[in-house]
Parts: sequence; C-alpha cells; structure tokens
Amino acid sequence: MSQGGKNMTDCSTHLTTAGVGNYYTTAAAASQREDLAINYERLSMEIAKFAKSGLDIMIKNNWLEQPPGLLDREKLAKNKEK
Repeated sequence: MSQGGKNMTDCSTHLTTAGVGNYYTTAAAASQREDLAINYERLSMEIAKFAKSGLDIMIKNNWLEQPPGLLDREKLAKNKEK
C-alpha cells in the first residue's frame, strides 16, 4: 500500500477504537433497558474485531510492531529440561 493507504488505515483504526470506548460502552452503562445494553455490548465486540483486523493489516505491512504477547510456558519448560 502507499503512504496514503497507511495513513488511512492508521486513522480509521484509531477512530474506530476511540468510538467504541466513548459511545457504545457509555450508552450501555447509562441504559436501563437490558435489551439495549446487550445490543451495545454486541456492537462493541463487532467493532473491536474490526479494529483488530486493521491492527493486523498494519502489523503485516510493518507499519506497526507486533505488541508483546504471552510467553509459551510449556515450550520454555521443555527447552529448560534439555
């Protein structure tokens, strides 16, 4: 992708994650209707998956580093035994 594609991906990922925190979670907390709160939570999960796909695209194209993950403790234990 071009530099413009990188900027658009970065911008849309940031705006998406900011929107989830600001709108849907606040609406779910303020809603007294249980059915609406469930829908807000469902929408939050869908948007979080969308934002993750944008993050994965940025990592794949080396526009962003892979965040640190959990260590595979079983693999570490097997290597220690050798």
